[in-house]
Amino acid sequence: MSIEVPVQDLPQTTGRCGWCFVVTSGPSGAHVLSLSPTWSDAGDAVFSATSGRLAANVGASGVVTMVYPPFADGELEGYSLIVDAEASFDDETSLRCTPLRAVWHRPAPPASK
Repeated sequence: MSIEVPVQDLPQTTGRCGWCFVVTSGPSGAHVLSLSPTWSDAGDAVFSATSGRLAANVGASGVVTMVYPPFADGELEGYSLIVDAEASFDDETSLRCTPLRAVWHRPAPPASK
């Protein structure tokens, strides 16, 4: 089950999350880092990250997926926030991600027997 999230709401929405998994894929396979973004005035997530594999994957694909773990309480309990973004490096240590689409997602309830 998914609920669309307007990308312009992400800086405020993710303020409650703190950190996320940044997931990339490239010639050497998938790569996952847990990072905390800051948000630019333009609505881009900016991460301080130094990882050769991250840089190689972003260079090859130009995209990342940010996955914020499931919330533990409140209205969105059990939902993860998943954000697909275009990505590039501003310099050797500054990953800039421009969100394209975001959803709150949780597994469907088990089928009843």
